[in-house]
Amino acid sequence: MKHSSELFVNAPTSVVVDVLSDLATYPAWNDLVASAEPVVGQSHDLGPAWITTLTAKVGPFARSKQLRFVRDTLTTDDQSAETTIRFLRNEVDGRDHAAWTMEVTVSEPAPDRPDETVVLLTLSYDGGLWIPTLGTVLDGAIERATRRLPTYVQGRT
Repeated sequence: MKHSSELFVNAPTSVVVDVLSDLATYPAWNDLVASAEPVVGQSHDLGPAWITTLTAKVGPFARSKQLRFVRDTLTTDDQSAETTIRFLRNEVDGRDHAAWTMEVTVSEPAPDRPDETVVLLTLSYDGGLWIPTLGTVLDGAIERATRRLPTYVQGRT
């Protein structure tokens, strides 16, 4: 499963990058992320780590999954003025797990939208437990998050 969404945030690019590079901010604007608590990283981690609880609701039923995410990428390309942020599932229990990857690309405003930072969010999951109902739940959560993120970011400027 792979899902991408593009949105525009009326806020400085630096503020958008600050928010999106810290998983601890996600529960405030993304209801799929019930919690994201920073944890002490391991020596092999490339960046900060969080224990993150993802919760999906279908009617009166809810399913939660706790994952350890590490931000392994936070880079800015000076020529394109794009910042890439990537979070990977990185468990420390020695078992094999389905991969979860969230990549965020933050770009400077386009000429036709000079006040709006461009954000591309891509979520990928390669596990075998994906069913069409979860796609509908994910689509709804992403749609709500794309509406809430701009308001959250603007509150931080």
